[in-house]
Amino acid sequence: MHFKLLNKAGSKEVVELHGSAYRVMCLGCKSNYDRGYIQEKLKDTNPNFKEDSGIIRPDGDVEISTERLSEFLPPTCDNCGGILKPDIVFFGDNVPRPRVNLVNENLLEGDSLLILGSSLTVFSAYRIVLKALETNKNVAIVNIGPTRADELVKLKIRVRCGEILPLIC
Repeated sequence: MHFKLLNKAGSKEVVELHGSAYRVMCLGCKSNYDRGYIQEKLKDTNPNFKEDSGIIRPDGDVEISTERLSEFLPPTCDNCGGILKPDIVFFGDNVPRPRVNLVNENLLEGDSLLILGSSLTVFSAYRIVLKALETNKNVAIVNIGPTRADELVKLKIRVRCGEILPLIC
């Protein structure tokens, strides 16, 4: 679930374990940008490239034909001209150590853990549930589909997060 949605719901200290597609970072100098700014840069750099040129997937990926790809100019970092990527952890990447440390600190300080909208398929998220259970924390999961930890927790609410969060916040 995205930080902006949780912030609207009143949550102030949210750790996005796998980052957010709403932020973009430079692989060179580590500068950070708002995704909206980068989208505008994309439009400015590629004025003849219409948004309907490709299919936009839920993860933000766009399918571009090979013929059109040679015309496309990706935006670069304003600071160093470096390569930009969404500030998310892709499969095969590691969650940044400072973020893992922050999650572990928060887990130790809290008395329970609420998982929202995750299947817990990737081990970096599932590991948090295991650690919470290992330290006798209460764990609840809100997810419309099955999760890797369904059999381990006492409370699983099978509903869309957007339907239940307004009711409990």
